Amino acid sequence: MSHQILLLLAMLTLVLAISQRREQVPCRTVNKEALCHGLGLLQVPSVLSLDIQALYLSGNQLQSILVSPLGFYTALRHLDLSDNQISFLQAGVFQALPYLEHLNLAHNRLATGMALNSGGLGRLPLLVSLDLSGNSLHGNLVERLLGETPRLRKLSLSENSLTRLARHTFWGMPAVEQLDLHSNVLMDIEDGAFEALPHLTHLNLSRNSLTCISDFSLQQLRVLDLSCNSIEAFQTAPEPQTQFQLAWLDLRENKLLHFPDLAVFPRLIYLNVSNNLIQLPAGLPRGSEDLHAPSEGWSASPLSNPSGNASTHPLSQLLNLDLSYNEIELVPASFLEHLTSLRFLNLSRNCLRSFEARQVGSLPCLVLLDLSHNVLEALELGTKVLGSLQTLLLQDNALQALPPYTFASLASLQRLNLQGNQVSPCGGPAEPGPPGCVDFSGIPTLHVLNMAGNSMEMLRAGSFLHTPLTELDLSTNPGLDVATGALVGLEASLEVLELQGNGLTVLRVDLPCFLRLKRLNLAENQLSHLPAWTRAVSLEVLDLRNNSFSLLPGNAMGGLETSLRRLYLQGNPLSCCGNGWLAAQLHQGRVDVDATQDLICRFGSQEELSLSLVRPEDCEKGGLKNVNLILLLSFTLVSAIVLTTLATICFLRRQKLSQQYKA
Repeated sequence: MSHQILLLLAMLTLVLAISQRREQVPCRTVNKEALCHGLGLLQVPSVLSLDIQALYLSGNQLQSILVSPLGFYTALRHLDLSDNQISFLQAGVFQALPYLEHLNLAHNRLATGMALNSGGLGRLPLLVSLDLSGNSLHGNLVERLLGETPRLRKLSLSENSLTRLARHTFWGMPAVEQLDLHSNVLMDIEDGAFEALPHLTHLNLSRNSLTCISDFSLQQLRVLDLSCNSIEAFQTAPEPQTQFQLAWLDLRENKLLHFPDLAVFPRLIYLNVSNNLIQLPAGLPRGSEDLHAPSEGWSASPLSNPSGNASTHPLSQLLNLDLSYNEIELVPASFLEHLTSLRFLNLSRNCLRSFEARQVGSLPCLVLLDLSHNVLEALELGTKVLGSLQTLLLQDNALQALPPYTFASLASLQRLNLQGNQVSPCGGPAEPGPPGCVDFSGIPTLHVLNMAGNSMEMLRAGSFLHTPLTELDLSTNPGLDVATGALVGLEASLEVLELQGNGLTVLRVDLPCFLRLKRLNLAENQLSHLPAWTRAVSLEVLDLRNNSFSLLPGNAMGGLETSLRRLYLQGNPLSCCGNGWLAAQLHQGRVDVDATQDLICRFGSQEELSLSLVRPEDCEKGGLKNVNLILLLSFTLVSAIVLTTLATICFLRRQKLSQQYKA
C-alpha cells in the first residue's frame, strides 16, 4: 500500500513539474500552430502539444537540430527554423516528421557543419517547399545536402556561394516549379543542369556573375529573371523542338550591346532590358534579304519570324517594354510596327534626338510612353497614331519648336509632362502666339500639364481654353508675364496650380473664381497682395513662402477659413500687428501654419518676435509705447527751447548791467 502511495505521489510530482515547465515556455499555441519565434531559445522546446502542425522557431539561438525532441511532433507539416545559428543536423532528423510539407532553414550556418553530416536532409516524400537561402553553401555542399524530394515544387538557394551548377545538382526533385538562385556567384551552368526539372516555370538567376546565355532551351519556362549579371549576349537554341512559353523576361542591368533576338518567344508580355548598352539598328543591312544577317549594330531582327508563320508576329503579345538607360539614338519605325499589344513603353535616359510615330494605327494600345531625359529636338506624331495614349512623359529634353497641334492629335491624352524644355504655349483664338508655339487649347481629354522650367516669357489669354485641366504647373519660368485671362476656362476644373519661382510682382489671376482649387503654390515670387476670398472655396494648401507679404488681412482671407488646412509663410516680412486673422489661426489651431517656431514678425522695423507668441495686447502696448515716446520727445524739445530762451535772456541782461556799471 505504501508503495502505491509513493508511486502516485511520484506521478503527481512529475505531472506538476511538466505543467510548470509548460507554463515556463513562452511559446503561444494558436490553432495547432506553436509560435516560438524571437524568444532566445537554445534548443527546440520539448513540452509543446504533441499534435501541433506548425512550429515557428525563427529568430532564436538554435545551433543543433536533433531527433529528440523535434521527433516528438510527428504531426508537423510546417517547420520554420530560419534566422538561427544552426550548423548541425542530426542524420534522419526530418525523417521523423512523416507529414512535413514546408521546411525553412534560411539564414543559418549550414556550411559550417555540413562536413560532419553525410546524410544531408534525406528523403522527404511530402515536402513541397524548401528554403536554404543565406547559408554560404557552395556546389558540393548543396549536392550533399539536397535529398530525394519527389513532390518539391519550390526551392530557394538564394544568397549562397554557388559558383557553378552541375548537371546532377537537381536530381531527385522532378516536380520543382519555382527555383530561386539569386545573389550567388554563378559563373557557369553546365549543359543539362535544368533537364531534371521538366516542370520548371519560374527561374530567378538575378545578381550573379553570368556573362552569356547561349542555347537557351527551357521551353516550359514562363518567368526568367537574369537581371544584375554581366550578360553580353542572350541566344536561344538554333532549332527548338517545341514552342517557348516564356512570358516574363528581365535582363536589366547587364552588358547587352544589341536588342536580343526574341523571335522564338511569341507569348512574351513583359520585357525589361534597361540599364544595358543597347543601340537599336537604324534599319536592315544594305543588300541583305536575310533578316538574321549580322552587321554593325544589328545582331538579329527582334521582329523576325523564323518559323515563317505570318499569322504570328514576334512580340505581338508584348504589354510592357522597358528600354531605359541605354544608348539608343533612334527608334526605327520597323521596330514599333508589330508591337500591336504594347501598353507601356519606357525609352527614358537614352540618346534620342527625335521620335516619330506617323504610320496610321501605330502602337494602338499604348497607354504610357516615357521619352524623358533624352536630347529630343523633334517629335513627329501622325494624326491617327497612339490612339490609346494617356500619359506622355517628355521632361528634360531639348524640345523647342513643335508643330502647333502636336498634342491635339492624341485622342486619349490625359497627362503631359514637358518640364525642362523650351516649349512656348500659343494663346486662344484671339492670341495666336509667335511661330513655333504649341496649342494647348481645345484638348478635351487633357487633365494634367507640367510646363515648369520652359523659359516661357508670356502666357497669353485663353492659353488653355476648352482644355479641362485639373493640375497645371507653370513654375520656374523666371520673368513670366501672366496675361489677364491666361487661365480663363479653367475655373470649373483646376485643382492644383503651381506658379513657384517666376518672380511675379502682380498676380493677374482672379483666384477666388477657381472654386475647385485645392492646392496653390505661389512661393519664390515678389508678391505682396492677394485677391480677396470673400466666399467659401475649396483651397486646402496655400504656399506663400519667400514673397513680400507683410499683412494677410482678414477681409481677404475670410473665405478660406472653412477649407484651408496648411499655410506656408516662411521668408516673408510679416508685421506683428495688423495680422489679426493669421494670429487667430495660430492660436485656435484651425490652420496648420508650417514651422511656426521660425515664423518671425516685426514690431515696426526693429523688434522681431515669433508670430505664434504675439498677443493682441502686445500691439496695444506697442502703440501706447509709441505715443508715450512721442510725448516724451515733445516735452524734452519744448523744455530745451524754454531753457535756451531763458539762458539767452539772462546773458543779455548781465551784459547790459555790466555796460552800465562801467559807465
